[in-house]
Amino acid sequence: MRLRRRRVSPASNPVPRTVFEDAARLRGFVLDPAQHEAIEQLCAPGCPNIYLWGPPGRGKSWLAEMYWSAFPGTNKVRVHFHEFFRDLHAELRRHHFDLEASLDRLIGSAELVYFDEFHVHDPADGTFVARLVPALLARRIRLVVTSNYPPRELLPNPLFHDDFVPTIELLERCATVVALDGPLDHRVHSDHTRGFASGTWATTPSDRQLRQLGIERPAPPERRILVPAGRPLRALRAREDCLWFDFHDLCGHITAPADYLALAENWPEWVIDGIPNLLVAGREPAQRFANLVDVLYDRGVRCVFVSDVAVPELVATAGPVERDIDRLRSRLTELRRLQDTSSRTEAGRSRTRR
Repeated sequence: MRLRRRRVSPASNPVPRTVFEDAARLRGFVLDPAQHEAIEQLCAPGCPNIYLWGPPGRGKSWLAEMYWSAFPGTNKVRVHFHEFFRDLHAELRRHHFDLEASLDRLIGSAELVYFDEFHVHDPADGTFVARLVPALLARRIRLVVTSNYPPRELLPNPLFHDDFVPTIELLERCATVVALDGPLDHRVHSDHTRGFASGTWATTPSDRQLRQLGIERPAPPERRILVPAGRPLRALRAREDCLWFDFHDLCGHITAPADYLALAENWPEWVIDGIPNLLVAGREPAQRFANLVDVLYDRGVRCVFVSDVAVPELVATAGPVERDIDRLRSRLTELRRLQDTSSRTEAGRSRTRR
């Protein structure tokens, strides 16, 4: 457990440790040592800013969500970083790129702001975050941030990383950085009963197997053009009970988390068909798919993923999504698995006959 401490005031913390202990007991799991240490820092006197980072499935978001929910009052904001970026860009355009006015609109006088899945991969995002972080800290709000990356690994591109180091150092000075690095990925033990985890990864499914999942392949007349966030997207089906996309239509063209967020607000159940091996999909389509899974997971969308590739093969190597492969693997591992064995059975019979 690696930890950077900063000096805090002696003020009492409004969230007691028992909140986490009671919630874990109700869910029937035992907090590991790394989670206990993170709770100690979240509940430390003075309520410092907290930057929780670690591998996927270690309970970062759960701990931060528990803290946010138990924090007294309603003057608080919880937002996924994808969603915040989308809304902030919209507010900047509305306020003629006045950052302070845009933040006033989004977080107002909030005492607590919780950012989930904080990351900086893109140089343009890095330039923007370099302005955003000082502006947030100047407001003297309490920040709780979760990330898969320690501050020193933000914006890893060596061509741009040095320019981002001052922002990293500011985060390290103004927040307690906690590594939540327990040995167990808790997502592996999902109960598959609700939200994203209730979805299915279907490998080369037959039409019969799809019908068993309650879906049938779309007919050509069902195709529609949707414009969720300003750019047109072709959907193979867009009924009230189901949104069906082909991978190429959704990730093979220029799309962004803003598109996925807008669609997730209106459709709680999706099918994404024709998912290829990410090693051959290309870097940008693969990254869009990783971003899409982030949004679907955060919004609790139940999804059927249809692919010629099983999950272990899809995420066996980092390939074009090296930075996000662990998070993608962890989330897809939560899904039920459906695999058509008929082709393998027939192949086995052919070998036997020979």
